[in-house]
Amino acid sequence: MPKRDERHMASMRKQILTAAQIVFEKKGVHAATMSDVSTQAGLSVGSLYVHFRSKEEVLLQLIDSGVNGEPFDACTTAGELLGLVEAILQALEAPGSASQAACTALEVAAIARRNAEVQAVVVRNFARLRDAVLGATARVASGGGTLDVQTVGEALLSLLLSAQAQMLIGVPTCTDAKLKVARLLITQLHGAPVRVKRYTAPLRPTGSD
Repeated sequence: MPKRDERHMASMRKQILTAAQIVFEKKGVHAATMSDVSTQAGLSVGSLYVHFRSKEEVLLQLIDSGVNGEPFDACTTAGELLGLVEAILQALEAPGSASQAACTALEVAAIARRNAEVQAVVVRNFARLRDAVLGATARVASGGGTLDVQTVGEALLSLLLSAQAQMLIGVPTCTDAKLKVARLLITQLHGAPVRVKRYTAPLRPTGSD
């Protein structure tokens, strides 16, 4: 039997996952079917099952790849960290953020409470994001700061997650207040006034679902 080309297989999986994300956000996870995903991907249903055993396995892969700590990993200055936090908070407040994608995130959260495998992936993603945020705060800390790295890192993560939760349930995110707190935290960590460096790259989700 001929050996499958690994690059082709990876490309096909990515194509399927991209299609699944679109379908889940349009129809919701519960209502979506593998047939819907195959149509969106332009593939046969049989082709999907070569790569994924079920819709649940597709969902798990999407959740596992959804968290994005990379922007925090790239932060090396207090200005970069502040710019990134501001960009995330403002994106969560932007019109259209509380869309079907938000509904899908809530659906995933509900699934995680019932499904141990999904819950394990969500917990692992949260740990990855937390490590990235704490790593960024450690890199930008200064000996002259008045707050410790752990306190600032945990507080910044709480600000981001609370803003996401507020967006998901459709209540005001209180972005202005959160921005003031973030600036205060990072300034006190840095020990001197911070000149924000605007974050302009596209943002992927930062939450754990």
